[in-house]
Amino acid sequence: MKLGVDMDDTVAFSNRKLIETALLFDEKYVNGRGFKNRDGKTLLDKFYWNVYHVEQFLNVLPKGDYFLSLDVKEEANKYITKLCDEGHKVFFITRRNKSFLLKMKTRKWLKKNGFKYNGIVFGITNKGEYCKAKGIDLLIDNDRRNIDSALGNGVDAILMEDDYNKDLVGYNRLRNWKEIYDYISGVK
Repeated sequence: MKLGVDMDDTVAFSNRKLIETALLFDEKYVNGRGFKNRDGKTLLDKFYWNVYHVEQFLNVLPKGDYFLSLDVKEEANKYITKLCDEGHKVFFITRRNKSFLLKMKTRKWLKKNGFKYNGIVFGITNKGEYCKAKGIDLLIDNDRRNIDSALGNGVDAILMEDDYNKDLVGYNRLRNWKEIYDYISGVK
């Protein structure tokens, strides 16, 4: 089976680290007021920032250690490696931009954390179309828009449960990589 796997908040705890880094950025470069709304969906909702602050933050983010210091989601590397060892093809499909520095840091993070995989592609904004074009059988992602795109293109999809999608209904939602592995093993 060909699997398309998202990176951020699917195999790496990105959002948690993003918020920690944003708080440091806020303290150092903006106004140091902290959260406007801790439960906000975007950086503009969460902080007392304007669009300029968000752009500034997103421009400095890839230059630091953010992408190298992300924690692995529980046993993601173990189960993805197991899937590869069993003959499945795993392709990371990420919206992360195509900058050389970010590609290098992403690959370094995957290697450092022991991930086995068959390929990685960057800058994909329509994951459903990409999966269909590349013959991906199953997309695993935490973003409902990507799941909807995959399903709309006839590609099976699993929504990786996360804090900001836990209230969504009508999706094939799994909580962790053990559940995903068991699902895929039963689908073979």
